[in-house]
Amino acid sequence: MRLSLLQPRIIRGNIEHNLEAIQRLVNESKGDLLVLAEYALTGSLVLDLEADVRDWALRSAKAKARINVPAGKHLLINTLAEFDGNLHNCCELLPTGECYCKLFPDQTEMDAGILPGTEQKVFELSGKRFKVVICYDLPHMDKIPTDNVDFLLFIYHFTDDNFSRVMQEIKKVSKARGLRVLASSLVSDKNSGLSSFVDGDVIVSLPRREGILEVEIE
Repeated sequence: MRLSLLQPRIIRGNIEHNLEAIQRLVNESKGDLLVLAEYALTGSLVLDLEADVRDWALRSAKAKARINVPAGKHLLINTLAEFDGNLHNCCELLPTGECYCKLFPDQTEMDAGILPGTEQKVFELSGKRFKVVICYDLPHMDKIPTDNVDFLLFIYHFTDDNFSRVMQEIKKVSKARGLRVLASSLVSDKNSGLSSFVDGDVIVSLPRREGILEVEIE
């Protein structure tokens, strides 16, 4: 199974520009499963405290509907999403519509009215089983079992301030669980790229510019 970590260069809050950047990488990727970082359409909520979160959810839903996922491929995209009037930070697998919502929102998200997800989720694709953890889920890995999964997707966005610390946390999870971890990121005014494949002490990262990291999982 081939995975493509898509690392777009985005403009915070400019969904139209970001949609074009994402579609360009989708078209160029070779993977069976294409993976985007947290808040790839909008930029991080943590870095935009004045954001209208319901507007973000509405506009993100409209943008997602316009993404053309090539036949035979799947795209995992993270956005704010509204269900029955409640806001969640969710990853959706297109075109299937399967969702996983962040179990442990950070304080900024909770202050904005974003609720935690309620269900663990194992995705199955091309004979592989995988789980998704989103940002602040990672420090709560003791509550997220990974038995019988082939790899873990960490949906995130690195900054210069957090990269070293979070990478150590990812390595710890990889070693403790015996799992390969793919960590997604993006490039923007405050996000530094460095999307990475982690297998214990082995780390392969994209540079600090737009690009695609292609990984083969046997």
